[in-house]
Amino acid sequence: MPRKLRTAAELDEMTPAEVDALFQASIVTDLDEVPPAFLAQVRADVEAHIAATEASQKP
Repeated sequence: MPRKLRTAAELDEMTPAEVDALFQASIVTDLDEVPPAFLAQVRADVEAHIAATEASQKP
């Protein structure tokens, strides 16, 4: 389910508690809720970073 993007002006009109609630509601802890294409890209980026880091640490 797509989420509404908020503009800076909209956030400025909210109370700190409303902004905090919006932020807390935006956190995804279940990978089943993450779009598959986004998850695949994140995994590929992390794997590439690990490969580059491990390669640079070898003597």
